[in-house]
Amino acid sequence: MKKSLIFLSLCLLSGLGQTQTILSLKDALTLAIENNFSIALVKNERDAAHISNSIGAAGMLPSLNGTVNQDNQVTNTKQTFLNGNENNRDGAKSRSLNAGVEMSWTIFNGMKMFATKTKLAEFETMGDLKVRMQMEQVLARVSKAYYDAVLSKAQVKSAEKFLAISKKRIDVAKAKVETGKSAKSEWLKAQVYYNADFANYRRLLTQYENSKLGLNQLMTQDLNYRFEVTDSIEPKESMQLDALKKAGLENNNGLQMAKRNLEINHLLIKEINAERLPSLQLRSGYNYNTSNSEAGFLQSARNNGYHYGAGLSWNLFNGNDVNRRTSLAKIGEKTGEYIYKDSLLRFELNLQQAFNMYQTNLELWHFEESNLEIAKQNYEIAQDQYGQGIISMNDLREAEVIYLQNVDRLLVAKYNAKVSELELLRLSGSLG
Repeated sequence: MKKSLIFLSLCLLSGLGQTQTILSLKDALTLAIENNFSIALVKNERDAAHISNSIGAAGMLPSLNGTVNQDNQVTNTKQTFLNGNENNRDGAKSRSLNAGVEMSWTIFNGMKMFATKTKLAEFETMGDLKVRMQMEQVLARVSKAYYDAVLSKAQVKSAEKFLAISKKRIDVAKAKVETGKSAKSEWLKAQVYYNADFANYRRLLTQYENSKLGLNQLMTQDLNYRFEVTDSIEPKESMQLDALKKAGLENNNGLQMAKRNLEINHLLIKEINAERLPSLQLRSGYNYNTSNSEAGFLQSARNNGYHYGAGLSWNLFNGNDVNRRTSLAKIGEKTGEYIYKDSLLRFELNLQQAFNMYQTNLELWHFEESNLEIAKQNYEIAQDQYGQGIISMNDLREAEVIYLQNVDRLLVAKYNAKVSELELLRLSGSLG
């Protein structure tokens, strides 16, 4: 049984060390952005808003309509005139052709067209913000998943180191038993400790592989795509709250969305109020008419010419509909103000809380670095004392477990500091 465990352990160790593609965080983010369906959807919405943002959609351009009508008739005619003459025709044919071009151009409608054009531009900006927000969410998820994998990989390497130490201790204990310098129980304890280390290593290795599967899913890659992540996590220590807050007020996507919604509500009020003013249209056109008949008073006729003019319309009363819609729009504007103020308060709160956590995690990171040095020295002393027969294997194992726990806490502390940094970058609109 012991030989089987050792063989399986060696196979796992060699498998982890096989050469695979090193996937950097930048590569992972690029793949995620290129293939993410949610980003593709909001990009389509953004493109639609871009197409809609035109002076034609705002009503600033004239409309031009052309019409052509052609009519044919076959009639039986019987006519008697006052002088007694008659005109009788069977199967008389007549043809007529009417064609025309009409132009209408609203040159003033209470400035509504300009408010509409500005509103369309705001919708386009909203589309850009939605794309940025979706990309930001993807970047945050992928970055965290990537560092999850980096943490798992570092924990696997740490477990490998202690697994190798446990394997060496088995060999030493066995040699002592064979030479009569130690009881068999020492050898059996060494095997028990090795088995515990192997189980921990196997659990961490599975955790690492699962973290890479999760990263594959976020990158929209085949689950069989094989890669390795980098080996280290290096948090930044230079982030300042004032600079983050200033950047966030300008770039935080949530705040910018709330601002744009507030502006759109304001423009909606201007659009509605414009209906209180008169509307002025220019009109012009050209008409062409021709007709031919085998019966009747006219054998043929043709008319052509153009016309032009202007029209003024003014909605004097429409059942207080404008007042009603204006009141509703003002309520919407007030709601937008509340939403923006609430978003601002939540931004400041989240930023302060995230910065507090960031500072704490940096402190814990450096604390665990110094604490690890103490645990390492304690373990090295225990190794020397065990070699001299001063302490038992149980005492050595206790020092070893303390050292391993400190290594893991240091890795987790660095990871937590990096995740806090990512959250600050996201809140300040600086992620990616």
